[in-house]
Amino acid sequence: MYENTAFDVYFLGMIHEVNLGGGDNIRDPDVQLIDKVEEAQLEGKVQLVPNPETRVTVSVSKHGIKVVNKQNHVQQRHPLHTLAQIVYYVDSFFKSNLALKIGQVGRSVYDCYVFQCDTEDQANCICQSLKSVYDDITRRNL
Repeated sequence: MYENTAFDVYFLGMIHEVNLGGGDNIRDPDVQLIDKVEEAQLEGKVQLVPNPETRVTVSVSKHGIKVVNKQNHVQQRHPLHTLAQIVYYVDSFFKSNLALKIGQVGRSVYDCYVFQCDTEDQANCICQSLKSVYDDITRRNL
């Protein structure tokens, strides 16, 4: 049975209504998403470099993802059924980032939440934790 796991990361920002349905079917959707995140960073919509005030705790559980700030206030809740995808990538500063796509699977428009991890291992652990939740739920429903 899967247990709740928590990770301390930096919240870099959110991009509203990302649309990847614009006809660029040649490039990988993950690469397109990373391009959108980096474009938002250059426009100042998403932080390039985190500051200590943006440190949050991301909890992964069978209910989804919960983001809590340093004062223990819940900043975000993303139910499991709204988590369309998580993409791990290394940015141009060689930092480990996660882009969390929130919306309905199969739709081309969604919101994207961007987090920076302390290490590559931490980013991989978050991805693996989310995978474990999905695997556990899938096994139970078979």
